[in-house]
Amino acid sequence: MSPIGRHQCDQTEHNYVAEAFNWEQRVKGENDAAREWSKNWGSLFAPDEPTSYKERISDLKRKMTKEKLPVQSNYQMSYTKAKAYRKLERKI
Repeated sequence: MSPIGRHQCDQTEHNYVAEAFNWEQRVKGENDAAREWSKNWGSLFAPDEPTSYKERISDLKRKMTKEKLPVQSNYQMSYTKAKAYRKLERKI
């Protein structure tokens, strides 16, 4: 009896559960890497921006109440009535 080569097994077997688990771990790793990068390096590239998620949320809420912007879900948003972009000053 001849041994089955690796390429032959790959063609006949497929583990969907393992593939889904690997994908979930990869997505989790990407999200964790972005969070860690922001925590470690975010203050270097954006020193005036809040660093934690609680600070970011409270900052956005403060900006929304200051500018009197309504909170909208994706279902309420209209993309046809969008305002023109504001010109922002760039800090160096």
